[in-house]
Amino acid sequence: MSLYNFDAARSEKQRQDMQDLDARGICIFCPEHITNDGSKILFETKHWIVKTNKYPYKDTKHHIVLVPKEHVPTISKLSKEAQEDFLPAVARSEKKFKLDSYAIGIRSGDMRYNGGSIEHLHAHIVSGKVDDPNHEPVRFKMSSRPN
Repeated sequence: MSLYNFDAARSEKQRQDMQDLDARGICIFCPEHITNDGSKILFETKHWIVKTNKYPYKDTKHHIVLVPKEHVPTISKLSKEAQEDFLPAVARSEKKFKLDSYAIGIRSGDMRYNGGSIEHLHAHIVSGKVDDPNHEPVRFKMSSRPN
């Protein structure tokens, strides 16, 4: 199975990047590759890397991704220590970026069915551009049917 779900790409550029990485067998969320896409690491904890999303959702003010340093597809496969370190990483993000309102999205398991684009478990912290008069609600895909 592929490391990436090409059907979940939100742009042609993202799809091309995913196909290139997949052909080379590179998981862009594994620690040794996580900055290869040009996105910025904002901070790290012992078990998580917190970074900007290279392909943010439409109408987001902040789109932060929390990526475990372990390559796992599901929450239950995370080490106990990484599970316990997750909420402190979220709280640190909230304070660091002065997030007074945000949502967290996590897809766990088979990306062909949960709408995810990569098999490496990760979480999204998203806040919308609510001060923009043309703001539309941010949509987080939470399921899909494979082609």
